[in-house]
Amino acid sequence: MDPILIFSLILALFAVLLAIGVPIFASLGVSSILGMYLHGGVTALNVIPSILHKGLSSYSLICIPLFILMGEVMARTSIGGRLYNLFYLWLNRLPGSLAIASVGSAAVFGAMSGVSVAGAATIGRFAIPEMLKRRYDPGLAGGSVAAAGSLALLIPPSIGFVLYGEMADQSIGKLFTAAIFPGILLTGLMMLYLYVTIHLRPHLAPRETGKVAWKDRLRALADVWAAILLILLVLGTIYLGIATPTEASGIGALGAFMVAAGYKELNLATTLEIFRSTIVTSGMILLILIAALLFGYIMTRLMIPQMLITWIADISQPAWIILLLVLVFLLIVGMFLDIVSIILISTPILLPVVTALGFSPIWFGVIMIITCEMAVITPPVGLNLYVIKGIAPQISLNDIIRGALPFVLVEALAILILTVFPQIALWLPGLM
Repeated sequence: MDPILIFSLILALFAVLLAIGVPIFASLGVSSILGMYLHGGVTALNVIPSILHKGLSSYSLICIPLFILMGEVMARTSIGGRLYNLFYLWLNRLPGSLAIASVGSAAVFGAMSGVSVAGAATIGRFAIPEMLKRRYDPGLAGGSVAAAGSLALLIPPSIGFVLYGEMADQSIGKLFTAAIFPGILLTGLMMLYLYVTIHLRPHLAPRETGKVAWKDRLRALADVWAAILLILLVLGTIYLGIATPTEASGIGALGAFMVAAGYKELNLATTLEIFRSTIVTSGMILLILIAALLFGYIMTRLMIPQMLITWIADISQPAWIILLLVLVFLLIVGMFLDIVSIILISTPILLPVVTALGFSPIWFGVIMIITCEMAVITPPVGLNLYVIKGIAPQISLNDIIRGALPFVLVEALAILILTVFPQIALWLPGLM
């Protein structure tokens, strides 16, 4: 059967199964198995066990549940509130200090979580009530936290980079280090956007009038020293070559429990809930990974990436136009699929195209994750939007969307800067 026809049938079945409510892993897995059957008959299905064994026996996959465990521990402690208080006390003289503090605290929390939903929910529980109490615009309050939560996808250790590294066969350690400066850049751009917007439109956020004593600022800094040390320990051991990302994830998980115990916020019920949530989240990711391995295999057998590369060569368009089309495709897909699915499904198709254009796969990994960040704050399936609605029911969903959409342009600006100056992402891993 014609490969293009098989590919079309796979996508059609996948779309139909999703539309009727079948879970993503099952929809993708069944569609991929159908493609394998149509391409090679029943005997083609014999390779499924070897595909799954080869894909799931990867040592680096161990870090997925461990990083999730680290984030779950941090999400159930007071560290989110302590971080938020730290940034507010140090930035309180700026216009929109509460919103800017939300971005800063979400960025640091993202370095302990790696899951955008956790970052948005944890910081939002403290930040949004404070902003509403001080008469901040509801859209600004909800949208800024939704966008800030997405930073957890980019700032290492990020589960997204682990999955991309597995699918793209790239060093996870280099991906983590490649994301450090882009993460700082995007955090700074979000803060700058809030500062400029509120400076020009002061009615959105009343300015703080009270003064903060330096002793309070230093006390707040002391409150989070253990969490900051934990982040430096995880990323530092990876960058210095002391530990692999997998070993660092174990260090991070153990350190998270030690921090929580030091804050005296662990009990049996909380610990059991942490492990239960870690198991559920890890299982969901690995199930989608299983389906994605089958999808990647059949895409390779059908030679779909090679066809795309040939098609791109024939249309003779500049590389930046092709890259723009790739990013638009990711953004559109991200409006309907979760981030894990986007990375696992898109990487086998898009990476050969991008590398054929001369772009670095490490650099593209950073760009893909930022595009995924845009997806989690755009309707109709922007998960962070609904998370904020859940924790702040007094804010309408339309207001949250209105407040979050400008951050899509901020993230697009970050992509433009990284495209013009790719060394922002590539310089640090080049030193490893």
